[in-house]
Amino acid sequence: MSRNNRDAVSLMRFSLFNQLAFAALILLSSSSSASTGEAMDWIQKMSIAMREISYQGRFVYLQNNQLESMSILHVKDDNGMRERLVSLNGEAREILRDNNNFTCIWPSSRQIVVDQSFNSTSSPIWIPEDVKRLSSFYEFSVIGHDRVAGQSAIIVSIMPADEYRYGMKVWINKENGLLLQSLLLDEQGQVLEQIMFSELSLMNEEEQKLFSVMPEIDSSYTLIRSHHDDQSAAVQSDNKWRFEAMPGGFWVESSFRKKLSGDDAYIQHLVLTDGMASVSVFIEPASEESLSGESSMGAVNAFGTLLNEYSVIAIGEVPAITVMQLARSTRYQP
Repeated sequence: MSRNNRDAVSLMRFSLFNQLAFAALILLSSSSSASTGEAMDWIQKMSIAMREISYQGRFVYLQNNQLESMSILHVKDDNGMRERLVSLNGEAREILRDNNNFTCIWPSSRQIVVDQSFNSTSSPIWIPEDVKRLSSFYEFSVIGHDRVAGQSAIIVSIMPADEYRYGMKVWINKENGLLLQSLLLDEQGQVLEQIMFSELSLMNEEEQKLFSVMPEIDSSYTLIRSHHDDQSAAVQSDNKWRFEAMPGGFWVESSFRKKLSGDDAYIQHLVLTDGMASVSVFIEPASEESLSGESSMGAVNAFGTLLNEYSVIAIGEVPAITVMQLARSTRYQP
């Protein structure tokens, strides 16, 4: 075979190889997109189920090498949402939530703390709201099947697209979409927190009717209101604190302030979230006890710095770089 013929054959082979490689890339991309779409559909189904379905169960919560067992009752009916969490080991406490209030009952200290529902998280169980928004900052994929609490589950991986947030793996009931298990993962893929249901079932109409969100409380309990409605409403429209370098996807979900006892000063509290991760930023008059620098405990990282006469502390279940950037970029803009 002449050199020209060999060159022509080689060129044909190279062209054919490129065509096959290109076709394989398209198939791979199409398969990846399908997997992403399927995974997001499962997360959306879970989000709706955890809000709209009435259920009861028990789960274990592993955090900072401490294992806590809790029971949960969640009812959604014509009157809205009602939920009760009861700690089954360690110090006794109950967490109650409805459409308006978040209440924590501490039997040992005989105290009841009441807050506004939208300013509080009632349980460690993650329930997303805007799944489509999350897709800009997390990569979704279906990675397998399993059984949890005797129920068939689909496993979905949620990995961050940058260094400002943690990843997750969630196990979702194939039939009703309820969350059965979740893992919070750090930057190296190590488990920071784990939630796993040992029992989970749907509540029938009779069980829902018998459920009362508030247990009977005697007069020996002290009622503590964390935020007064009139004060919080007035302050929320007057927030002048801003962030010069907020990580992509985060926004200020709520902002309010609380008056320090026996003083004219206030603590400003801003809650930032990307729909999955959340960070609290506390701004108050600086003192010798104010946190300076970084601190961490398990999944929670904190960073404190001084801004003129103020102490700024950012804390949340996010990587250390996230709280550091938020604290250092906090500014007051009259």
